Amino acid sequence: MLSTLINRLGDWNPQLMRELRGRLQLRNGCLVVATSLMIQALILLTFSSQNCTKRVNDYCVESVWEVDWLTIFRTLNWILPLFLFSIDVYLLISDWMQEHRRGTLNFIRLTPQSSQRILWGKMLGVPILVYLGLSLAIPLHWISGIVAGVPLAWIISFYALILVTCGLFYGLGLLNASLTQASYQGLAASLIGAWLGSLFIGVLDWHFDWQTLTYRDLGNWSWFIWNLGEAPLQLTLWMLITISVSAYWVWQATNRMFRNPNGTLLNKQQSYWLVGSVQIWLLGLFWSLPRQFITSKDALFGCLFGISLFSLVALLAVSFAISPQRQSLLDWSRYGQFQRQNSKVKNVQMSWWDWLWAEKSPSSIAIALNLGITAIVWFPWLLLFPTGVDDKVKAIAGLLLCANLIGFYALLIQLMLIIRRKKPWIWAGSTLSLTIFVPLFILSIIQADFTSGVQLPGLWLVSVFGAPWIILEQTSVFTVLFSVLGQWAIMAGLIVQLTRQLKRIGESASKPLFANPNALPNLSKVR
Repeated sequence: MLSTLINRLGDWNPQLMRELRGRLQLRNGCLVVATSLMIQALILLTFSSQNCTKRVNDYCVESVWEVDWLTIFRTLNWILPLFLFSIDVYLLISDWMQEHRRGTLNFIRLTPQSSQRILWGKMLGVPILVYLGLSLAIPLHWISGIVAGVPLAWIISFYALILVTCGLFYGLGLLNASLTQASYQGLAASLIGAWLGSLFIGVLDWHFDWQTLTYRDLGNWSWFIWNLGEAPLQLTLWMLITISVSAYWVWQATNRMFRNPNGTLLNKQQSYWLVGSVQIWLLGLFWSLPRQFITSKDALFGCLFGISLFSLVALLAVSFAISPQRQSLLDWSRYGQFQRQNSKVKNVQMSWWDWLWAEKSPSSIAIALNLGITAIVWFPWLLLFPTGVDDKVKAIAGLLLCANLIGFYALLIQLMLIIRRKKPWIWAGSTLSLTIFVPLFILSIIQADFTSGVQLPGLWLVSVFGAPWIILEQTSVFTVLFSVLGQWAIMAGLIVQLTRQLKRIGESASKPLFANPNALPNLSKVR
């Protein structure tokens, strides 16, 4: 029966079977079991005490052992997840780096099993000894919690949240190992996982009042129409859905990078769903604010400033995730044009389809569509905001200026990735950082020389992200209009440059030779 079970497991996931055979040795298993039992015994002895119940002539004749079950439960609340967040992440990344150095990772890619099963085999098989040791401590954790009077619903929700968070951390670890390779990577990821995991456990621990064993009231905090601050079940479901969706998108990127290390993290269609889901999630947090206490113009601009900064980070990350590198752009520009010419669809329609959906096409049009999705999500919230029409018009102008800058940054990223350079991602990130912070630094120095008023407001609006929410009240309509036109002119120049670069790299290498027959070698002289 055991051999049948092993064969079925091998047929379902050969990678998992490979990992289990390499790690489930008798010596290792006995060592993990002994260590787990010793740690549990040490915890029990540490939080147990012998109290005397009857004394005769200053001698204790009767005593009883008392166990602080609540402290044991809370201690295991920290130990069990931190092992998963730190040690498991370290083992996964170290194993991945070892497979990469040996060259066996490319061999695994050539196997007929799917990439998802390979990744599942890694995540379930590599930390199997840690899973074994922690599984032996789970009964003590449950017993101590139930004896201490902790609600069963809290224990179940705690396990569910830890499970989905492990999926998120493991996916991020494998994704990081797929993108970069460094000797210290496993240790650094383990420390970061322990730090982030401790913060997450601290939030869960603070949300529960351990003296009364009841949930804390977080106040009037809601997501759309669901009150999260006063409803623990809704808050738990919201956290589960949020972490699960985040883990899903990380998993998609990890899976794509494993299948094709030279491809993009996400395709363009996935980016549209990702941006839409992130913006809807953020909209839910801001949806009830106008009805509660935010009704002034300054509060509106403050909210939009935070929203625009969050959108900047999210859309730049998406831009990096969907922007192909030089070789992919070369293939698309050279061979995609041939496919369009031989397609039954009109060339213009096919070209637009490529720019919006093709994985190897430039990301500029896709980022523009993502900006449109963001505007569609936030436009109803802006219209329903209880403020005047003039303030809403100014808010729309500020959003347009910020959107233009995001589009400009996305074009810049794609232009840097098309240049023939070593490590183009570093060049793109460095150029982007300079473009964002240098104008702010220079204009701040110029502004510091003046005591009143905003100097050069047009340059602030054109080049500094977030400036509209601070100086929009002090600028005229013509300044805003010319700033928008200036941004469009700069973006048009970048688009022309991008088109020229695509046309240049898309030309066949033999085209200049046939265009100049004199440059061809004289084959008659070749013997």
